[in-house]
Amino acid sequence: MIDKKHLDYLTSIVGIENIKSDKAHLIAFCYDATRTRFEPDAVVFPRHEQDVSDILKYCNEHQIIIVPRGAGSGFTGGALPANGGIILSLERHMNKLLEIDMENMVGVVQPGLINMQFQKAVEEVGLFYPPDPASEEYSTLGGNVSENAGGMRAAKYGITKDYVMALRAVLPNGDIIVAGKKTIKDVAGYNTAG
Repeated sequence: MIDKKHLDYLTSIVGIENIKSDKAHLIAFCYDATRTRFEPDAVVFPRHEQDVSDILKYCNEHQIIIVPRGAGSGFTGGALPANGGIILSLERHMNKLLEIDMENMVGVVQPGLINMQFQKAVEEVGLFYPPDPASEEYSTLGGNVSENAGGMRAAKYGITKDYVMALRAVLPNGDIIVAGKKTIKDVAGYNTAG
């Protein structure tokens, strides 16, 4: 169980409406598609990247477990708080399509954006996003990236990692890094296709 002082501090970061520790929320966020259950100590809904950074920095300093979560549609347990801690839910606020760059044919998205919403948005401008996991109508792109989702079109077009050109990521210590660029040719920096 997480001490109330930690929940109070996290509340000061995201606001009282974006942190939940009531039984209903803990149950709602305790399982994924496997139906295996591990109850978290709290659920936090960061509003933006800086919230994520502040939360991770604090939790890292105080050795509080963080489990990032999109829609919880995976079958691998990646979104399960197997050792308790805090669910960092990215679906409520960090769920936007930020840009469709037609020159580079690149979409810039937040991790909580639903796969199907992205597919429809790029199709409206004549582009195509192939990864189509069975959960495409409700799985998030952040979850698709972390699980390297594929789908029926994977044999012809590849899987999620084949379509990630760059990432902005928050490290466990709160540092924000950028890996890759919005261009196909990029020989510097971290390899996001690995």
